[in-house]
Amino acid sequence: MKTLWNRYYITTVLINVLISFSFYMVSSIMSKHLVNIGIDVAVAGVIVGLFSITSLVCRPFSGILADTFSNVTLLKISNVLMAIGLMGFAFVSDVRLLVFFRIINGAGFALLGTSVITLATRFVPDDRRGEGIGYLGLGMALTSAVAPGFGIMIADWLGMNVTFIVASLMCVLAIVMLLLMNNAEEKKEKKNFKLSLKDMIGVEAIPYTLIAGGFSFVNGIIASYLVLYADELGVAGISTYFTVCAVMLMIARPMSGKIMDRKGIKYTVIPGMICTIISMFMLGRVTGLIAILISGAIRSLGQGAAQPSLQVGCINKCGKERSGVATSTYYLGGDICQGTAPMIGGLIIGKVAGLQGYRLSFDLSGVLLIIGLVYFIYLEFVKGKNREKRDDK
Repeated sequence: MKTLWNRYYITTVLINVLISFSFYMVSSIMSKHLVNIGIDVAVAGVIVGLFSITSLVCRPFSGILADTFSNVTLLKISNVLMAIGLMGFAFVSDVRLLVFFRIINGAGFALLGTSVITLATRFVPDDRRGEGIGYLGLGMALTSAVAPGFGIMIADWLGMNVTFIVASLMCVLAIVMLLLMNNAEEKKEKKNFKLSLKDMIGVEAIPYTLIAGGFSFVNGIIASYLVLYADELGVAGISTYFTVCAVMLMIARPMSGKIMDRKGIKYTVIPGMICTIISMFMLGRVTGLIAILISGAIRSLGQGAAQPSLQVGCINKCGKERSGVATSTYYLGGDICQGTAPMIGGLIIGKVAGLQGYRLSFDLSGVLLIIGLVYFIYLEFVKGKNREKRDDK
């Protein structure tokens, strides 16, 4: 299968779009929904963060499952879990039940994220891997442009409960599309299922995973607190932010994939990290919608360049046959940082009143990315040079 745009790859991209639409519909209103039903902002941050913490716990197992069993079947199971978790939020207000459904949602997401990347990797030519993963992310960019505004619109017109129901139905629709891929069920070599550390964690991918975690921390802060930050500023029309970000991602992702495939990872990651750092320090110091949108555009150009490259870098380090483990390892950093970001942000905002609490959260995101940038430069220009010298000898 030499062409990138084969029917299985296209179907996988479309399924990923549905899954992403479901996710982004509720991510921007989750904290506000919990606060509206009477839950303290700090507790709301914990509940929101449980999604990623659960993913963190499940992620190592999802990698070995993706490398061992059919990814089509695993995607069906994960969408069932996602649908149940989202539907639960539409009908309950008890904290214990909300925690339960958030955990169910997180478990499904862990299996889903790893399986969809692993499935797509099967249908992408090796010499176009960066481009293929980039286009897969482009589908997420498109949904991040439309889904948050769509979710906010439904919440304003019909209520937040309806938003969660619609998001759940998106997962059901993804299951229907997966039924069309039954003939793509892969025949994998039978092997004993084991849970050794090597089969669960791609050690080679850990350096890039740590760096990518900084971007996930940014995403967690933005998704959880941008709407509340805009309310504090008195800025209307904040849903436009997600549209602007998505347009920039649509520009950056395909280009960055091609650049990485041809020139190397440092040509996309370093500029991408610098842009994202600038955007986060900027976001904490603006007061109007236009300036917020500009910061979002800069951030998305940076993330669109760096994140897919780091993900492909993890797969390249581990090898295509271990793409499931490589992908799950990559997402571990994201789960840790995206899970802890709402909690840390909630604590900061709870302790530091007013706008200053939000600004400190944005600044912390920028500082973490600066640390990641220094580490990446060390890996590529110091450790990489030493490795080349040893190889020459």
